[in-house]
Amino acid sequence: MTSPQDLITVVLVENNPQLSKHLQKTLGLIEEVDLVNVSMSAQEAVEAIRDLKPDVVLIEYDLPDMNGITLTEMLRRDFPGTQVVLISQDNYTDLVLRAVRAGACDFITHDVSIKEITDVLRRAAQLSSAERQRQTPPAGLPAGPTQMFVPGRGINGRIVTVYSPKGGTGATTIAANLALALLNNEVRVALVDGCLQYGDAHMFFNELGQFSVLDLVPRIYDLDIPLVESVMILNRATGLYLLPAPPRPEFAEKITGENFARILEFMRRFSDYTVVNTHSFINDPVLAALDAGDVVVLVVEQQINSIRNVRLFLDLWDALGMSRERITLVMNRYRKDHPITVEKVSERLKHTVVMSIPEDIEAAQKADALGIPIIRSSKDSLIAQSFMDLAEHVRKRITNLERVEAPRMRLFSVS
Repeated sequence: MTSPQDLITVVLVENNPQLSKHLQKTLGLIEEVDLVNVSMSAQEAVEAIRDLKPDVVLIEYDLPDMNGITLTEMLRRDFPGTQVVLISQDNYTDLVLRAVRAGACDFITHDVSIKEITDVLRRAAQLSSAERQRQTPPAGLPAGPTQMFVPGRGINGRIVTVYSPKGGTGATTIAANLALALLNNEVRVALVDGCLQYGDAHMFFNELGQFSVLDLVPRIYDLDIPLVESVMILNRATGLYLLPAPPRPEFAEKITGENFARILEFMRRFSDYTVVNTHSFINDPVLAALDAGDVVVLVVEQQINSIRNVRLFLDLWDALGMSRERITLVMNRYRKDHPITVEKVSERLKHTVVMSIPEDIEAAQKADALGIPIIRSSKDSLIAQSFMDLAEHVRKRITNLERVEAPRMRLFSVS
């Protein structure tokens, strides 16, 4: 028998008597669920949730006094420790997306099976527990945001954004290996996966995390170091911190450009270097990552379409009023025998290719199979050395920029 402290406390918000009765019966068959309240309106539900603080609230989409989406937004704002599962007769994609954007952790239909609703409630309860743990400050720390000082970091950490305007050019591989190459005993380095829909940077380190960048959004205006550290994965084999992308592609919709910009700016306090992996498709979060980057590692290959896309991106960069001094153009999968040379690419793009990373299919396949980045799995290879050289170039570029640093135009204001 499940002990009282292990029960999942649930509030049901359903205005249709027949559906309410059916759902109550279903929930009654689940041993680990404690249905603490049944409400027929949004107003009743808010009062019950304020008093009972349940783990999960099941909300009917079509309520008489308030739309279920609007109620979800209100509850997630005012009661972040309570997770919301939306209920509807239909499971149209746009409705599911609206629910996710509003803050719902899951979505079910009225004909949900006992197994499915049990799994949904278990996942929601885990999220609720994790959120409440994050809201509870560690021993010795005050509640709310802290102005915690981390030796050697302060607010001056640097951000390195890795970007390619063409998918499949190895930007994530470069980001993962560059982050490791920047790491040493004197600095803290973090890798943030800004490929928000299908990010897999954590898999390069054979890691699976419970949390992601999405878990920072509910507290976007009061981020503190203990919270950020609790969400990140510490890869103990290397000492690198990882902030994974959301676990499901539709969750990416919940992270706005402003939200991502705030997270990246806070990372300056967390680590000396933050390397940001990005998607090729330019949206607001990708623009936020490019805007935040003190150095932008721009990836090109010896392919006509890759060169074309980089040229178009540089045109956009210029149109946005960004300085090309921040761009480090890198040629990936370089082959000496290829007719498209580094010199030709530099001339075509009117921007110097500062470094080339050699093609090494064997090293890449080995790293993928082991879940260990190339810089560790093939540490004596030429490609591994090229990542070390890139890290040294980035350090020098940052140092040079610091000497002449002046206020620059920003796309996102997070003050």
